[in-house]
Amino acid sequence: MNYILVVLADIANGLLAVLAASWLYSVDPQWWYFLIGIALAMSPDLDGVRELVRRGRVSASAEHTADHRDGLHYPVLWLVVGSVATYYLSYWGAVFLFATLLHFLNDFYGTGWGIKLLWPLSQRNYKLLGRRANLLKSILIEKGMWEQLSQDERKLLVIVSWSPQELPDYIHRYGLDKWIEPYYLKLNWINVVEYSLFLIAATLTLMTLLY
Repeated sequence: MNYILVVLADIANGLLAVLAASWLYSVDPQWWYFLIGIALAMSPDLDGVRELVRRGRVSASAEHTADHRDGLHYPVLWLVVGSVATYYLSYWGAVFLFATLLHFLNDFYGTGWGIKLLWPLSQRNYKLLGRRANLLKSILIEKGMWEQLSQDERKLLVIVSWSPQELPDYIHRYGLDKWIEPYYLKLNWINVVEYSLFLIAATLTLMTLLY
């Protein structure tokens, strides 16, 4: 059940992608268009399927310092593919482009260790509104880590980044293997944003289909 909360943002991204493309191309979307949109919004996470099958969860933590986002999470690549798809496929290419870019926007500010925003020019991971320690302050305090952090690691930065060399060490020190409960079952700004987006997207979708 908890895993449903994790994918609400991706569901919202898929719904919003179809709505945006439908408005742009003056298309009257059918209900199954939204299912395709949701699948496309989740497609960048195909790089986590192997880990999910092997471990029963997807997480970068002290127990597993490899980040599944090293597989397919390269926004520039998807932007190029999506732009080409939009040129040749029009509506469905736009759905693909919007759905995948919204996925990366969510990964840029939400849970996890950010994305390689500037690949192939840079291998650094970037994250919006994060700390070097990469945990919410409430989680750091709850786990007794806050007082142990340096001032640099405590700062909430507009954009935080980690090099490929330092990222495994940070994941080992601050990664959570069981991250769903603190991020999705306890109120915080990340789940408020994601739940709100889902409610907005679901409401707009229902209004579009019903009226």
